[in-house]
Amino acid sequence: MKKLIYLILLIIPLFIGSSTEFDNPSEFFPVLMERSELEISVFHRIPQDIVNPGKIYYKDNTIYLIEKFKGIHIIDNTTPSSPQKIAFINVPGCIDIAIKNNSLMTDNAIDLVSIDLTEGIENITVSKRVKNVFPESTPPDLDYIPYMFNHSNRPENTIIVGWEKSNI
Repeated sequence: MKKLIYLILLIIPLFIGSSTEFDNPSEFFPVLMERSELEISVFHRIPQDIVNPGKIYYKDNTIYLIEKFKGIHIIDNTTPSSPQKIAFINVPGCIDIAIKNNSLMTDNAIDLVSIDLTEGIENITVSKRVKNVFPESTPPDLDYIPYMFNHSNRPENTIIVGWEKSNI
């Protein structure tokens, strides 16, 4: 009987301390975009400030600089002592790039897109989109997506296109 009382006293704090809510183990929260929005999210913009640079690609005196999760800076490097930002390609979820001939391939969150550069930077078009090629990105401080942000715990048809640090 004494053992049973000790066992009950030992187990009670486990039930009191448990909760059905999940804490976010990350300092970051996802930036979500609906699938329909993602599919029209690649377009030309005026040059933007470089805030969170990623990978760099160089071809034909042009520097292509990733702005993590936002897009691609296009920089004219004809005069290396004075490079000029000439455009920005908006590509939510972008973290990698490759170029072959006049096709720029990049990730648009979970999709692979091929951007046709034949008509110049101002007249880009998405020539091909292969859906659901990549896994969703994880927060910068974790190697997995926290349970509270998985598909079943967020609005339907949304995709993680980036992560922002919490202000709390």
